[in-house]
Amino acid sequence: MANVGRLDRVIRGTAGTSIAFGELSGIFGAAELIIEIFALGLAIFLTVTSLMGYCPFYPMFGVNTCKLDSTSNSNENLT
Repeated sequence: MANVGRLDRVIRGTAGTSIAFGELSGIFGAAELIIEIFALGLAIFLTVTSLMGYCPFYPMFGVNTCKLDSTSNSNENLT
């Protein structure tokens, strides 16, 4: 069940790979170890959720960035 739309996936993938590239290439310099671990964790999370199309935090907040299916009619089951 996907809850991450196409634009959201592109943004997440781009942000995740950019953060990972910046962290692994040493652009951040001599940052604290905690910041480096957080940045890599965030990069992994964004990239994985982009590839899967599912964010585990979206259901908690009631967010769904996928387009609604226009062929389904919610009134069909009201008999």
